[in-house]
Amino acid sequence: MAINYSLAPRTINPGEAESEKKIYPMAQYLEIVTLKELAAHLVAHGSPFSRGAVLGILTDTVTCICENLLLGNKVQLGDMGAFFVTLSSEGADNADAFTPSMIKGVNVRWTPGEEFRSLIDEASFRQVATRELQLSSRKEMRNQANVGIGVAGSESGNGGMGGNGGDDNGEGITG
Repeated sequence: MAINYSLAPRTINPGEAESEKKIYPMAQYLEIVTLKELAAHLVAHGSPFSRGAVLGILTDTVTCICENLLLGNKVQLGDMGAFFVTLSSEGADNADAFTPSMIKGVNVRWTPGEEFRSLIDEASFRQVATRELQLSSRKEMRNQANVGIGVAGSESGNGGMGGNGGDDNGEGITG
């Protein structure tokens, strides 16, 4: 097992576009594990509960975490860590000028517990191509395969390349 990463130039001072750049690793995930797949994974690790029971518990847990965050609570889940909210908003000149309508976003944050803090000690790493290069390569392979069967320029199908990847923000990209 290894954590995949690619290398990307990033500015040292993100707020300054002309700032000096250095090379940094960007984590790349192989696929997205859904809640159903996570439930099946737990069962495969010897859970005494059925996949449906585990899925139900996880689904209810998500609902309860959301409810508690909306109540203004921080949710501490032992070694998993804690979930809490932060707010993004427009700035006000002073406290009297601030109104709740200036709040533009509620962001959920997570602080890792002990199990997650030790990941660096257990991790190994494997460098892979950037997402952009991976997607470009997949498109080229599909185009070559389609030309070979007389479907020039087609972008349909997955060309046997597998599932979803992710961009630098953790968002899924379908290739």
